[in-house]
Amino acid sequence: MSLVQNMIYQDARRQLWSGVLLSFISIVFILGMVTFNPSSFIISVVYAAIFAITGAGLLKGGYADLQKSKTVSDFEQDPTQDSLERVPARMYMGQNKLKSFQASLFDMDGKSYGEIQENIQWKHKALTMFTAVFSYDHFRPAIFTLKSQIGEPLYQIEKKGGFKWRGYIQHKEGAYVAYTKQTKNKTTGQRITRYIEGDQCRWSAEGDDFIGHFKIRDHEGNLWAVIKRGAIPREAAERFEDMPGYLVEWNIRDNVPASLLAFLFLLHSKER
Repeated sequence: MSLVQNMIYQDARRQLWSGVLLSFISIVFILGMVTFNPSSFIISVVYAAIFAITGAGLLKGGYADLQKSKTVSDFEQDPTQDSLERVPARMYMGQNKLKSFQASLFDMDGKSYGEIQENIQWKHKALTMFTAVFSYDHFRPAIFTLKSQIGEPLYQIEKKGGFKWRGYIQHKEGAYVAYTKQTKNKTTGQRITRYIEGDQCRWSAEGDDFIGHFKIRDHEGNLWAVIKRGAIPREAAERFEDMPGYLVEWNIRDNVPASLLAFLFLLHSKER
């Protein structure tokens, strides 16, 4: 079994067990409805829907990954050469609350420099919105397409669900090229999320998980950016105050690789 097959198999098992647990919790809330207490009845309905839909999503995603682990090819070298020639010093990576399945990287004037769009399987928009509202996005698996500034597909981003997060990157031809690995700095206790290509770490994000501030570095230790969760830029507060996301402060602004954008969007998808 190749590395990617083994990892996806582990993700499949974790998502299936998580789905079973959340589905069981939803049954507990459904049984609580029989008390016919008006106030507890409404609460039970809401939580039963949230746990049931999230659990069903995990079971579906886990089963799909279980089948995928039998056939998927191993990691390949990333052939993507796209990059942003130059970016503003301060940007915002955020999502529309009504579209939890879409996020963009904006400058302070609202111009998009790239976006991710969730690959929605529902045919009807109403069902999509219902699923987005009545599910716990932090646990729910999702697959996104990363598009360039001019709307061309660059990568497919996979966010695995469950109680332990992991992300994968596929280039536009479909082959897996990278994955994430999380550790802790034993000295500071801060979380480190690494973007692994082949046998090396290409990008890393280190910072305080509670505060949500992370430093983004390359494999040589060069600081590319600092991202701050929930920080609203003063110069564009009205534009972004209702848009959950990250303030991005660039330290290196020229020739920003597409793989770095994929990594930033992966981090954003974890918090969605």
